[in-house]
Amino acid sequence: MKTSIRTTANFIRNNQRILAAALLMASFASCQKGVIEPAAPAYDESAMNAKVSAKATGNFVWSDNLEGSTFFSTVPSVQTSASYSITTVTNPVYQGSKAARFELRDTDAENHSGTRSEISFDDPTNLNRWYSYALYVPSAYYKADAEDEIITQWHQGGSLTPALCLRVKSDKLYIRIMGTTWVELGNWDKDAWHAYVMHVKHSSGSDGLIEIWKDGVQIMNRSGANMYKVEGDLHNPSVKMGIYKSDWNGSGTTATNIRVLYLDDIKIGNENATYADMVPAKNATTTTTTPTTTAAITDFKLVNAETEKDVQSITNGATISLSKLQLSKSNIRAVVSGATSVEFELSGKQSKASTDDAAPFALHGDDGDGNYFYGNWNPPALGTYTLKATPYSGTTAGTPKTITFTIVK
Repeated sequence: MKTSIRTTANFIRNNQRILAAALLMASFASCQKGVIEPAAPAYDESAMNAKVSAKATGNFVWSDNLEGSTFFSTVPSVQTSASYSITTVTNPVYQGSKAARFELRDTDAENHSGTRSEISFDDPTNLNRWYSYALYVPSAYYKADAEDEIITQWHQGGSLTPALCLRVKSDKLYIRIMGTTWVELGNWDKDAWHAYVMHVKHSSGSDGLIEIWKDGVQIMNRSGANMYKVEGDLHNPSVKMGIYKSDWNGSGTTATNIRVLYLDDIKIGNENATYADMVPAKNATTTTTTPTTTAAITDFKLVNAETEKDVQSITNGATISLSKLQLSKSNIRAVVSGATSVEFELSGKQSKASTDDAAPFALHGDDGDGNYFYGNWNPPALGTYTLKATPYSGTTAGTPKTITFTIVK
């Protein structure tokens, strides 16, 4: 009996030493950006039996309405560095009585190799997936910044940038595809709830598909490759939601120092899900919004077809200097809302009629992988032009947009 007691005591002392060493190492890791994090809350055994708000049922792989006494308890990985990083609040809310609040500061310690406040999910087994949430952005804690951050990303591991991600830059929302193609999705609206539904057929081939709706209006419908080929240490694209700002890694800073956003009624749907399944359900008597595809042209972008980058917006009456912009091979891209194709009619020193049925929608077309064509615009002839673009949602025409501009040397 004495031997048994002594052995037990030694076991406890040894484990106490191991625990103390582990806590010391953890304290070093938490201070890598000079921030001492608050101690973790004491373990609460009752939490094992607490009501959770997350579930996987029907056509949902996972969903969380934030209404349980615990939240995000079934997420494979919650990636935070501070007690304020992810919390629940009772105001503002989109549905029910709670929403999730995500906060990121430029002084936050890095975690999972970056300055982030995110929830992360496992790799999908089926590449046809739906994603949705209600999103609220408070203007007081989300000032415009020329350096972008990610709010939703699909990462495949390895050393590659996310194959697909939603990014905010200078108060605009973009989707970046395969690390190179940026597509503008409109203004980064603040101080109001907005419902986002995303349908992605993840593929490294031409059968890939991205569909996005905002408040029931389709703002993107793009076919083509949207993921890297799975090989080596690359895996199927796993989704992460929240805030990640790489410019704040290490000791990096930008024009802003804080980001706050709220998410509510978050869902991930399987290959059998529908828009009706996924659309966030609003409080009170508001009925589900039927998705519409009212097509519109919101802007025209002058594109450098050598660098594949936007140069500037083209407004009615604009004068474009090729020498000032150091531009030769050129194209024009239509920024759209809810369009599946765009019909172009160009008249002037050179004329052209074309239809582009896949984003990005360009006058001279593109190969679908971010490489723009330029036709006979190498360089464009000097003179005055009129460009009319008509957006279509399927076979239904939206409102045409016409501009006149002049190209000079």
